[in-house]
Amino acid sequence: MKILFLCPNAYMSPRFGHMIFAPRDLSIALVDGLVAKGHTVTFATTPDVPTRATILPGNKALLALLDRVMGKGEIVDLPAARMIDAIRRDYEIDLLVRAIHEAKSGTYDLVHIYQKDLAHYFDDFFRPIPTVYTLHDSVPERDTLAYALYDNFKKHRYVAISRSQQQAYEGYHMIGMVYHGIDTSLFPVGKGGSGFIWLGRLVPQKGVDDAMKACVITNERLGIGSQFPGPQEASPYYRTSVAPFLDDPNIEKIGMVTTRRRAELLGRAKGLLFPIKWEEPFGLVMIEAMACGTPVIAYNRGSVAEVVKDGITGFIIDPDNENRSGKGSWVIKKQGIEGLVEAVKRIGEIDRAACRRHVEEHFAVEKMVDGYEAVYQKILVGKNL
Repeated sequence: MKILFLCPNAYMSPRFGHMIFAPRDLSIALVDGLVAKGHTVTFATTPDVPTRATILPGNKALLALLDRVMGKGEIVDLPAARMIDAIRRDYEIDLLVRAIHEAKSGTYDLVHIYQKDLAHYFDDFFRPIPTVYTLHDSVPERDTLAYALYDNFKKHRYVAISRSQQQAYEGYHMIGMVYHGIDTSLFPVGKGGSGFIWLGRLVPQKGVDDAMKACVITNERLGIGSQFPGPQEASPYYRTSVAPFLDDPNIEKIGMVTTRRRAELLGRAKGLLFPIKWEEPFGLVMIEAMACGTPVIAYNRGSVAEVVKDGITGFIIDPDNENRSGKGSWVIKKQGIEGLVEAVKRIGEIDRAACRRHVEEHFAVEKMVDGYEAVYQKILVGKNL
């Protein structure tokens, strides 16, 4: 197949690797996997992305400007933040237009938009070439711009990244579901045994407060891998629910981590704490941890029950008494922080080799590539269009 693959976000550039942008590594792994299987892929992205595909780059001057505005990664003030958003938007629009011209001049079988904030508005211009979009987000709240966007384009073709996400997007034109996959060679099995770890953004939805409470109660060390705000940037949540725990000797501020450092930290940990407080479509860090042999302790929300094998690769905890799928069926019956505490104490019951096998069998990058290849074939033979 000849595929035009779009991830037109300026944050794809390695120079912005300190910024959290989940599609970056996933899209590169997928594209390179498709090339390895003999497909011809043109990758609309930034010019410096390391890939085996042919790159269709955007405006290099905009990338240089963004680099100057962002400086060396420090937290920026509001005017600079607005300029950053504007530059990223313009880079995306410019590259979308370039991709349309490329699609018209080439003989492409399919256009895959992997990250698509504005691409929906340009969809008609790719016709008659079929397009497909990967969904990365949970269903937006009503009366938001994001909801209006999705509601307006629900008839476009979508690929979900988990069953829970697929079910949540009722009424959307879902043509398949493909789990994320990772290059397991980048996440070697570690020995574990050096406390617990939590990785993510310091926002209420990610549940770092519950993770810290569980480790303080059990007197276990918890490393927190995240960007910590300065006094002027601290949110009310950070000031009231995070900062009070940071003086505890069991809590360690690690800061932001690269992919290589992430693998090292995950491999050293007894377990990953993932007490999310939202319906996360797919928590990539869960499979990264298990690839390193590190079990996962997570609240039963979003895709957790699809990713973690309860009692085998970690423990699933009911966060509350709400009637969610699987409620009460887990190895640990206690809920919320009490459940986390019991799981932390029982983490030694989990076989680290079983965690690694689980990822190799279900979440390796080859599985993801095969899944998308099947979706492409379905589109091209006219099924489910």
